[in-house]
Amino acid sequence: MSDLRFCPKCGTKIEAGERFCGNCGFDTETVANIDETILPGDHQKLVGNTVNQQFDDPSRTPEPLPQNQGQIKSSRMPIIIISIVLGVIILIGSIAFWWFSQSSSLAGKSGAAVQSQTNAATLELPAYSLNEGSYTTEQKAEINKPAGEDVQIYFTIDGTDPTAQSAKYESPIVLRSNTTLKSIAIDKNGNQSGIKTAVYNIVIPQQATTQTTTPAAVTNAEERAQFESNINGTWKVRDSSGFVLYYTFSGGRVNVTDGGSDYFDDVYSFNISPGNNGTVGTVDAGTHSFSIDCNPLGDNAIFINGMYASYN
Repeated sequence: MSDLRFCPKCGTKIEAGERFCGNCGFDTETVANIDETILPGDHQKLVGNTVNQQFDDPSRTPEPLPQNQGQIKSSRMPIIIISIVLGVIILIGSIAFWWFSQSSSLAGKSGAAVQSQTNAATLELPAYSLNEGSYTTEQKAEINKPAGEDVQIYFTIDGTDPTAQSAKYESPIVLRSNTTLKSIAIDKNGNQSGIKTAVYNIVIPQQATTQTTTPAAVTNAEERAQFESNINGTWKVRDSSGFVLYYTFSGGRVNVTDGGSDYFDDVYSFNISPGNNGTVGTVDAGTHSFSIDCNPLGDNAIFINGMYASYN
């Protein structure tokens, strides 16, 4: 039994369970395949175009679509398929190209990093010949290169960090004042060491001015008396061969002995070099003459004819 809600032929509402239209007597089972949701306003179009053709004249069959429309649809289908295939191929190609580009870029960066690591070398710090600390005289500092290929040293003495544009080390550095010495080693491949730093405190005392003039209060007589006092006593002289002589100046006489026998003993006279506070003079005894220098005073020694003589 049909479940049609409206008659396909006249549009009259059909109650549930009815087979024939109450208005036109249409047998609803003959069109059981027609959509039951057709509204009354659409039944005329359906009846005029389809139902009447099939049921008013059962021997009549629907006219087929025109041949050219079928051919158009048939010819469009391969084009659509080809377009889709080409689109997919282009999309896949684009993705593959992007993938390989990224892979090549990453591989290049990785290779550069590996190459950089391969070429990189750690240089040791430069070494200084002079230890850090305080000094009271002028100093020289040498910089020793670490091991490496064509290593060059660059340095600064003003406390700034050295670079390849700093002064190139070629000879010992003379230090005359407080100095902060910094240096860096760089080889031919551009590899660098760390920065070596050393602090030197150089304080050179000012030399006192030596008084070369005789003070007005010191007279020639006073200098002569001072000279005799400076040379008074026995002085031991050892020459380069180890031979020892003893010189004794006392009471206006000079005696020379080797410790066992006298070489001579005679009265002496002397002359002084004025302006030296009685420290420099010449002693004459017979045919012998002795040049004497008592400087520096206070060390219990004098120089006799340029030879060191210690007080005995």
